[in-house]
Amino acid sequence: MRLTACGLLGLILPVLVIAAETPRITSGALPAKLKFGDDPRWAAPDWDDRDWEQTTTADLPSRAGIYWIRLRLSWPTRGRVLDPLAAIIWHGDPPAAPIDSLFLAAVFSFELYWDGRLLERSGVVGSSRETEATGPLDHLVPIPSGLSGPGEHVIALRISSYHYNFPAPSFNLFISLGNYANRLVYEARRAVFPMVGVGGALLVAAICAVLFWFVDRRRPLVLCSLLGFAVAMFYFLIAWRCLHNDPYDWLYPRYVVITALMTLISGLVPWLLLEQFEVPRKGLWLAALAPLLVAPWVASPWYHIVAVWLCRLMLGYSAVVAGWAAWKKRRGAWLVLVGVCVGLVSVRATNTRDFLDLSFFLTFGVLVLSAFTVLGMQIREDRRRAREALLTSARLEAELLKKNIQPHFLLNTLTALSEVVERDPAGAVRLINDLAGEFRSLARMSGEKLVPLGQELELCRAHLRVLSVRTGLTAALETRGVDETVLVPPALFLTLIENGFVHQRPAGNSAAFELHMQRPPGRIRFTFLSPGAVKSEPGRPDGGTGLRYVQARLEESFPRRWTLDQRAISEGWETVIEIQNA
Repeated sequence: MRLTACGLLGLILPVLVIAAETPRITSGALPAKLKFGDDPRWAAPDWDDRDWEQTTTADLPSRAGIYWIRLRLSWPTRGRVLDPLAAIIWHGDPPAAPIDSLFLAAVFSFELYWDGRLLERSGVVGSSRETEATGPLDHLVPIPSGLSGPGEHVIALRISSYHYNFPAPSFNLFISLGNYANRLVYEARRAVFPMVGVGGALLVAAICAVLFWFVDRRRPLVLCSLLGFAVAMFYFLIAWRCLHNDPYDWLYPRYVVITALMTLISGLVPWLLLEQFEVPRKGLWLAALAPLLVAPWVASPWYHIVAVWLCRLMLGYSAVVAGWAAWKKRRGAWLVLVGVCVGLVSVRATNTRDFLDLSFFLTFGVLVLSAFTVLGMQIREDRRRAREALLTSARLEAELLKKNIQPHFLLNTLTALSEVVERDPAGAVRLINDLAGEFRSLARMSGEKLVPLGQELELCRAHLRVLSVRTGLTAALETRGVDETVLVPPALFLTLIENGFVHQRPAGNSAAFELHMQRPPGRIRFTFLSPGAVKSEPGRPDGGTGLRYVQARLEESFPRRWTLDQRAISEGWETVIEIQNA
């Protein structure tokens, strides 16, 4: 449980620091002047750009050849910036830091001029895709002390973007002023906490995988493990930008993979809830979810918007599933429903979402926390029921053995044996061998949890041969489609045969029991027919030792993965046992 708590804490912890904003003075869409062509004189701060096209840094054309943009910035009056992150680290008033750097996130190759002076070059600006060389995505550019200070400053950018591989016809330039040292510290911190999220998600995934492999082979554990790995990859790709400054043409593949992971997560979360709450017709639910996950990819070329809408669809669909489960009073449904509602509140109604936004981390943390908690509650409850079933099966096993070796049974068998000895000595020997074989099989199998179906059928046929001699009936067991290597609880069908002799009247001088085995998708079905008319019209008692033994053995071996139905039919009494994922 301590490892689990650490993993879940790792999922939530990134929220604490990612919520803080990047220290900056200027950012967002800034007014700019644009001109296609290439003239080095356009870098001069006093160049007359009144006839240039008016635009903004949020709507720059992509793959449009070489062009220049010019921005005019007014130096902040105070010339200093307060780092919001410092308030988390230091006590009291945070120290002020001077503005001495310019930060750019550029999906293009460029040359940057500040008041006519070249400060930064990224890649090689070219007139074609072949002549252009890509540069890194993020840039932190120191501003020389002689070029900073009060007044208006001109930023000129010479740009080409032939390797910009987003489908959109334009792109956004992010630019901000700040303190160089503070920005370095911020960038160093920014990667730490998503990586803690990676560790937490991997821990949850590993715990679920171990539980599946060694404790309980249930599908929700596999889905929870896959969800943990997907969230870990999501966190890692978000943190990758802080760990490695890729060329700008790597941004699009990374966003595509992140959005694909978001699609996978948006499918895994509802699927996990469908399995966890045992919702009927899961295939139809998942089929209805599939087109919803495709729709955001078609609706928008911007991958952060696609991710936001995928997250909203996932939460909305999960709310429907959790609401249905709460209505059906499924264990833990209300906890998941509250977690989904928290996620819906965290992803606010806006499309301006970054992949490092607090909403995603909070949403994933709460969802995985609630789903994992409910899964743990269900496993604990199943283990309690399994312990109870084990105790019950042990007691009923003793009762069953006692029943088969009770004096009445032995007396009748020995009486029949004395009669057979006189008229058929060889038959008496066979009867003794069958009786001994039955007792040996019962003694050997009684301590086993599962036995091959072949051994069970051998025990049943030996018992029927003994009963044939005792009762004078021709008793036999006919099988269809059986796989004798399939594992079943011991004395499962033997108990049903005993119930048939106790509760039914055979027609004529024969009793032909039938066992039919089928393999529908994902389960095994046994149909057992006990011949003869039922002695009492209301049917057999529901709480008999034999039936309780069968139910306890099934629950012990296949917890919550079996069903047993019985009914009277024209040929006799039919018992249908289905075992899932057998």
